[in-house]
Amino acid sequence: MATVPTPEQPEITFVNGRAVTSSLAVAAYFVKDHKNVIQKIQSLECSPGFTALNFQLSRYTDSTGRHLPCYLITRDGFAFLAMSFTGKRAAHFKEMYITAFNTMEQALIQRSRKTSSGLESIHNHAQRLHENLSIIMAIWADNVQPLNPPIVVSGTVMDTCHRSGLIAAGIARAMRRESK
Repeated sequence: MATVPTPEQPEITFVNGRAVTSSLAVAAYFVKDHKNVIQKIQSLECSPGFTALNFQLSRYTDSTGRHLPCYLITRDGFAFLAMSFTGKRAAHFKEMYITAFNTMEQALIQRSRKTSSGLESIHNHAQRLHENLSIIMAIWADNVQPLNPPIVVSGTVMDTCHRSGLIAAGIARAMRRESK
């Protein structure tokens, strides 16, 4: 018995700026009769909106010159359809899909951790700045201001001190929202 080679992935083309595959390519990839893939698409229990967005009825010309129906299928439509198939190739696709999803999830978790630790570091620096500016304000008020120097910097230092406190508080709020 001869085996028929199958593609590593269904053929993907761009139609109207969207990456799509066809029901013919799906049939070749999963080693299924095209008529069965068409029937499967027509029997999927997805919403009419999802169907309209992801399965576009089209036509192709077969080797005998007949114009027959086929579907152009988006990535989401392909995933939905492929999840309904059985067999070794379908199982392989499902495993690869799950692996890719898990890899993406881990990358997002790592990025979230980096963002959280980055926020903590920024928050610590902002708090330290506020504390240092508060010390400078106290020293100014106790030692320099009573001398009535000809320069006026207390307003500027006070504004900076106040702003640094607002920044530290804002970062703390952002960290609390992220941890929820």
